[in-house]
Amino acid sequence: MQTSGMQYKVQLYDKPDFTGQAIESIEDCPSVMERFRLREVHSCKVLDGYWIFYEHPNYRGHQYFLEKGNYRKPVDWGAVCPTVQSFRRFTE
Repeated sequence: MQTSGMQYKVQLYDKPDFTGQAIESIEDCPSVMERFRLREVHSCKVLDGYWIFYEHPNYRGHQYFLEKGNYRKPVDWGAVCPTVQSFRRFTE
């Protein structure tokens, strides 16, 4: 997996199937609630790069690895609930 020189972009939605409030990020986020006022992530699109979602703020709890693609609901990235409280780019 080559990550050097890679671009990163992710879109998060507060409703399933890419509906509701949408946010976009190209950088790490230690607290989704503080930065975006988003309590849950119900769907997302990974437009560029690889991302890791975390269940709790500050990159703690269960981790979910996402590669480029569309994720219509949390089960699509392996989660049982829509709790995503931090995320970061996979750069190693």
